[in-house]
Amino acid sequence: MAKLLPRLLGAVSLFILSAAQAQTPLLTPSDIAQLKTWLGGSFTLVRLYEKQDGQTAADFHAAVDGKGRTFTVMEATTELGQTFKVGGYNPQSWDSSDAFHITTEDASRTGFLFNLTSRQIHRQTPRTYALDTVGSFQTWNNPQTGPVFGAGHDLYVGWDLTTGGYSSMYSYIDPARSDFDSSLLDGRDYKSPNITYGEMEVWRVFAVPEANAWMMLVSGLCVIGFMRRWSLSTGRQFGPSGQEPLRIRRALT
Repeated sequence: MAKLLPRLLGAVSLFILSAAQAQTPLLTPSDIAQLKTWLGGSFTLVRLYEKQDGQTAADFHAAVDGKGRTFTVMEATTELGQTFKVGGYNPQSWDSSDAFHITTEDASRTGFLFNLTSRQIHRQTPRTYALDTVGSFQTWNNPQTGPVFGAGHDLYVGWDLTTGGYSSMYSYIDPARSDFDSSLLDGRDYKSPNITYGEMEVWRVFAVPEANAWMMLVSGLCVIGFMRRWSLSTGRQFGPSGQEPLRIRRALT
């Protein structure tokens, strides 16, 4: 019972989080629905980070490192003044290891980049004879940069989280098109850093239990309530096994 209660409380917390679905001016209900379609399955989002004026990569990593899988969503403006809502799904935790997260096999290449303005998705490039390692570079985890995806870099955010950004597709391309060096924003070929970032948010992804799991949760809470009321009315307490009152066990010994 002592081990079961924390699990049930954790499930209750997740239920509350899922009931209050994530929504901000940057991440709209329509955006969330689209992300659910792309990722598949049911999930809820909890915001880990929202960029504030003057913040740097240090603030980003302090908020998101080691927190599990996430969506990063941001406003990105080109030198032509066009603004797009773009980002990426990182199935692993961000960290500050100054190294790539390498995903050798296709089964682990589950990250993707997205453009919510154009409703386009770019998944990690699968292994082929000609492009064996291209898609292996999932994310770049450097304490001096913000979120960085791919080896192109496919989506790059610098130290100040605002200026000097760029997109040069490499690890998240369609093998049939081989659109290397194109931009996630508008598809143009990369020439130099040309992206300025505005709003930026990082959301942690929590899986939502299926209906039968919720039924088990409710049943477990009912059992706990019954045992507590029985204990108060009889003056007995259940031991760790939840089967034998401590008073009886002591009498037997």
